[in-house]
Amino acid sequence: MRLRWSPLWQLSNEMQGIIMIGFSLLIFKLYAKNMITAFVAPKMEPYLLISMGALFLLGFFRLLNSNLKGADCDCDVCDENVPPWKLALTYCFFLAPLVLFFSINDYSLHDEALSKLTAHDGKTTELASGPQTDGEVQAVVNDKKQIEVGDNNYFQVMDVLNNKLEDVEGASIVIKGFIYREEGFSENEAVIARYVMTHCIVDLSVYGYMLNGDLHAAKTNGWYEIRGTVIKQEMDGQVMPAIQVDSVKTADPPKDEYLYMF
Repeated sequence: MRLRWSPLWQLSNEMQGIIMIGFSLLIFKLYAKNMITAFVAPKMEPYLLISMGALFLLGFFRLLNSNLKGADCDCDVCDENVPPWKLALTYCFFLAPLVLFFSINDYSLHDEALSKLTAHDGKTTELASGPQTDGEVQAVVNDKKQIEVGDNNYFQVMDVLNNKLEDVEGASIVIKGFIYREEGFSENEAVIARYVMTHCIVDLSVYGYMLNGDLHAAKTNGWYEIRGTVIKQEMDGQVMPAIQVDSVKTADPPKDEYLYMF
């Protein structure tokens, strides 16, 4: 087998290296801007970071060795024997998403997608392993009959409130989220909500609880800490949990605004 230098061979190697490094930088940008969890579940994040490092190293060595001599073969596998227009089409297929990703502004859910999402009423019975027991109720209600809702117990509290509302009615509750309103809400009604994903941003939903009380200071999409009391509320012929508001306090958004169902 005779070896010789080919300009097209070198250009192809350089393009492959640039593409691999480009996708590595794409993942890095998502990680640096804390956007990575909008596309993959947190448990997949370590694998994505490993892929980022592997792509960068492979791309770097591809560029480093791009001027090595290639094999002079007669098959269509070698880039030098492929028509230039086919090579250009192949590399454009990979370069197009990179150019698009680095040229557009960061996507904001709050302004563009919130109005298109429908708030769930918090009924997560299908996620529960079975009927709630007294032990599970005690796990979310402390000795002072208070419920503090956080990222770690968000869905656990939802299950208890929906399936054991009789046991937790009258308990005080503290919950943080953003204010969501739909058409038809009165000035004293709103939803304290969180964005919830099952796998990625494609299946994004809004989960929250109805609020009743003095909410004139709570602006839509703003983040607040709500303190109130768990009550029963009838809506569309169904009894559902709601929060009678005692106080509204401005809060900073969490580092990760999304919750993950699984």
